[in-house]
Amino acid sequence: MFLLTSLIACMILACVMPFLGRRVLERRIVFVDLALAQFAATGYAIGLASDTSGPLWAGGITVVAVLAFAALPYASKLPKEAVMGAMYAVAAAAGMVVLTQLPHAEGHMTDLMFGSLLGASYFDLAVLAALGLLAIIMLRFAGNDTYIQRVMFYMALALAVVPAIHAVGIVLVFGMLLLPALAAWQGENNGPVWQALLVGMFGAVAGVMAAEFLDLPPSSSVVLALFICGAPMFIWNISKQK
Repeated sequence: MFLLTSLIACMILACVMPFLGRRVLERRIVFVDLALAQFAATGYAIGLASDTSGPLWAGGITVVAVLAFAALPYASKLPKEAVMGAMYAVAAAAGMVVLTQLPHAEGHMTDLMFGSLLGASYFDLAVLAALGLLAIIMLRFAGNDTYIQRVMFYMALALAVVPAIHAVGIVLVFGMLLLPALAAWQGENNGPVWQALLVGMFGAVAGVMAAEFLDLPPSSSVVLALFICGAPMFIWNISKQK
């Protein structure tokens, strides 16, 4: 199968991201993933522009963002989504400025948004799986609203997000984090985790199969498949609350 590594990458994300996505929805900080992903993407862009290590730049900049975001308590009256959305806009603008200094800027921008899913190596997959497992373990120690525990929560997100951007791009990372978790949402609380995992896995397989047989862009195909697979469950869960 031509897209075998793509399928494995998506299945790894389908097993990791729903756990993180449920916590993001629970805390009402949906923009945090997009903001962290964009900071990491800006780091990759700096690495490309300076001909140095993109992953190191991405990791360093994301750690700084994590420490800054953790300074804002979950219970703060300051609109957290607005702060994180604003930081996403700043990071996106900085990344664009850096990339426009490079030859073939449009190609680099597309790679950061949609990743190089077709070019994911088995080493990339091993890193994705190892850091994803570590991220899930860290979630167990990130339950309360103290600075250290907020750092651990955002760091868990960063561990999963930074390597995933290189493999699948910002759009699929954001889609895999939120769409399965949202599909399982029940009223004002998270639904069973198995529902989110099921949507993620079915969406990953269906999206990659569609990309394989219909010659579609893999990352976009998986995001659309996640939406199609998750919509019936979302509607069913919402209807039960009426």
